[in-house]
This record gives sequence, C-alpha cells and structure tokens, in this order.
Amino acid sequence: MSGPAAHSLMGQVTGERALKRAARQCMGRSGAPGADGMSWRAFRQDMPARITALSAALSEGSWRTGTPRIEQFDAWGKRHTIAIPTVTDRIVHRALRNAVEAVLQRDAYPPWMYGWRPRAGRPLAVAAADRHLRSGRSWVVDVDVAAASTGVALEDAITSVARFVHDGSLLALLRRVLTALPDPLAPGSGLSPMLTNLRMTPVDLKLAGHTAVRMTDNYTLFCSAIPEAERAYQHLVALLHAYGMKPASVKSKIWRPNAEDLYAAG
Repeated sequence: MSGPAAHSLMGQVTGERALKRAARQCMGRSGAPGADGMSWRAFRQDMPARITALSAALSEGSWRTGTPRIEQFDAWGKRHTIAIPTVTDRIVHRALRNAVEAVLQRDAYPPWMYGWRPRAGRPLAVAAADRHLRSGRSWVVDVDVAAASTGVALEDAITSVARFVHDGSLLALLRRVLTALPDPLAPGSGLSPMLTNLRMTPVDLKLAGHTAVRMTDNYTLFCSAIPEAERAYQHLVALLHAYGMKPASVKSKIWRPNAEDLYAAG
C-alpha cells in the first residue's frame, strides 16, 4: 500500500498508441453521443487522423474539453443524473485512467478490493467471500456506502490522485477535465470509478486487521460471532463518517449469507 509516487506519466496519456487503446476500450461500451453529436461510428470513419490530431493537441497543451450532455434516468427505485462527455473527452478520460491506475494497482489498492479495477470483478469477490465464510467467519458486516460518488470537492479529487502521482502536467490535465464536469466524480465520466475507489482508500487502510472484501462501494467484513460483527460494524460506520461518507441504511446489515447472495447490484 505504499511506494514512490510516479513521475512522467504524460506520455501514457498523450501518445497515439495510448489514445488508440483508450478509444478501443471506450468503443467496447455502448454510449450515446455527447453534446457535439458525434457517434463512435462517425469517429471511426477517420479515426487515425483524429487520434493523431488529439495526440498533438494534448502534447502542445492546446486541447480543450467539450461540454458534457446531462441526462437523468430512473433505476433501483431512485432518480440518477449522468454526464455524457463527448467522444474525444471519453478517450482522454480513459487514457488518464489507464496511466494513473497502473500506479494505483501497485501503491493504493488493497488485494481485497474488487470492481472498478482491471480483472477483479464480482466472481472473484464472491470467491474470496466464500473462502472467508468456509473458514468459520459466517457473520458478515455488509455495508453499502450511500452516494459514494457525490459530495467530493474538486481539490479533494485532485489531492487523492496527487498522493500517488507526482506529475504536474498530468495533474493539470486532470484538473482541466474534472472542472468541465458537473461534479468531479460525476457518473458517466470514465474517471468516476477510479476516483470513487480513491475516495474510499483511506477507509481501506484503516481496516487493517479485519477480514474484508470490498466490491465497488460495498464493504463486507467477515466475523466469527455477533459481538465481533457488531464492533466491526460500528468501527466501519465511524470510519465512513470520518471521511465524509455514510452507510446506506436500507442496504446495510449484519447477517449470515451465502457467498452468492453478496455484491448483487440493486
């Protein structure tokens, strides 16, 4: 969880190869056009030239963010607001995330954190939970963090990255990108998962000594008996409050689940 901060990452954001990789990752997910109306189909028609121009603009410092389109939708019993960046912005967001997450994987993320990171999805989280349950830790503190991607100030979002990355040019570009969004952790931005993980990293560090699994914004602590679980629950809730977060009361509980009952969306 510790190590030297990374330097000189901008080449991993501005290089044509890095931008092509980011574009292909973005194209792997369906998405509506942003405010400029450009679709992925239109972008692909002249993709090599567009990537070359984007690389040059980023390298020269002349690139400017677009204006995201804001949409609302209903899901899981509540109304959500999502920002839809332009195609070019999505590529830059993803390239930034790729560069920074290579450092975070090494220096920030605990091994028991799943979701919102490469090759660490729900099946692996369920497998880890199953091992803990089979070891006799059958009482589970199951805490869902309420609105984990809201309430974060711009400076706090930048600082969360600067703890691990010392590259002034990259941090300046990140600031420009986040300033253009309606909220630094706005759902819809390719940076939101990474920044939400970083928001919870201080809590992760304070859970040393607990048998834990975190799947996105859902913490599970595995205990041998109810009194231990009750103490762990209070400790986790206090940590969340200390870092400006709180549990979603409707979804948070102490119980004895099967592993497959855990980390289900909605």
